[in-house]
Amino acid sequence: MAKMRNRTSKSSMTFGKQSLIGVFVLVSVIVFSILYILEVSAHPFLQGQQQAEQVAIQYAGISSISRITRYNGEKSYYSVAGKNQADEALLVLIPEASSNILVFKATDGISQEEAETIAAENGASEIDKVTFGYFNNQPIWEVKSGQTYYTIAFEDGALLSKEGI
Repeated sequence: MAKMRNRTSKSSMTFGKQSLIGVFVLVSVIVFSILYILEVSAHPFLQGQQQAEQVAIQYAGISSISRITRYNGEKSYYSVAGKNQADEALLVLIPEASSNILVFKATDGISQEEAETIAAENGASEIDKVTFGYFNNQPIWEVKSGQTYYTIAFEDGALLSKEGI
């Protein structure tokens, strides 16, 4: 009869190596899960921007777009800044919930820089963001400085409201 050999399997992987590989796999899964969630959550916003760009080109006559932002006030709008074929600067507001597109010539009101100056004159220190929007049936510039929002009338530069903490 053949002798049975005593076989003991020795793994070349020590407990420390196994733990290190396990931690690496766990961290990888967590990182890729977070990146996936961020991508999925940003998709509707990016899709909305692409639709706003198409609408501005097709219905407002914009030929080149310089900026697309989102304004959230009484209603949500995509705000598109750009120029038409005649090289006129236009500001277009595309409502999220309806099809009433609002088109304004930039020369019919104050500029973004003028809105920033008006906000600074009324207490704004460092400007974080400026968005073209629509409030109380009129076009406005919304200037964010820290925790404070300044609503400035597009047509005449009047300070309509100052809200914040």
